[in-house]
Amino acid sequence: MMVDAASGTSRVVPLGGGINFRDLGGYLNEDGRRVKWRKILRCGHLANLTDQDLDTLEQIGVSKIHDFRRQEEQQQSPSAAIRAEFVDDYQISIGDISRFWEFLFEGELTTESSHELVVNSYRSCIKVVIPAFSRFMREIIDNADNTSVFHCSAGKDRTGMAAALILSALDVPRETIIEDYMLTRKHYDSSRLVDIIEGHLRDAKVENWERDWLTPYVSVHEDNIVAFLDAIDEHYGSMRCYLMTALNLSEADLEFMKQHFLDD
Repeated sequence: MMVDAASGTSRVVPLGGGINFRDLGGYLNEDGRRVKWRKILRCGHLANLTDQDLDTLEQIGVSKIHDFRRQEEQQQSPSAAIRAEFVDDYQISIGDISRFWEFLFEGELTTESSHELVVNSYRSCIKVVIPAFSRFMREIIDNADNTSVFHCSAGKDRTGMAAALILSALDVPRETIIEDYMLTRKHYDSSRLVDIIEGHLRDAKVENWERDWLTPYVSVHEDNIVAFLDAIDEHYGSMRCYLMTALNLSEADLEFMKQHFLDD
């Protein structure tokens, strides 16, 4: 677990009911400036937070929660009563992952095709997510004086993309962004999701599947986030162009983010 030597602040936010709950602080950008701690936090769903967790988030100064989940996900795991403003109408879905079930029921799923479905989802969603992520980035800017939390269900796919956008706006190097994405392997047990999926398959009377086919669907792989970043570079020329032309951030917006989210 990364801990800031000066402040003792940890990368993982210590919450008893938190899922993959991490801080974007501490990373160095290309100019040697460090992302401020306890300003922008990322995680999985918030349904299991304890009363003590809620007190901790209030002490940190969390004032706005961004929930990227679809409505059915929110109904399945409703967020705890955090004393903060919720923005929960993004309704982000990332493409080919939904085809996982088609491949499975049609007998076309393998370990390789499952992995490729996820990679293609990251590659193909860069335009679909523009309305949601454009609004999200604006909300992050507007709440710069306080602390923001953003999440999906597991805190890996939609959350991983959003983290990549924020860190890119702060000029954090690509290799660091990939490292942050991959930390989910350490802080999220994807085998629990495989167990849940296998339960759904049994309920649906599906007879033939291999556990290995399901693993790429629920885990993180470097290929995923690289596909997202590469697709942005290929279609928009650079991440900076994507942030400015697709997500409608101005030079002033990017400078504002650096002033408020980077140490001097």
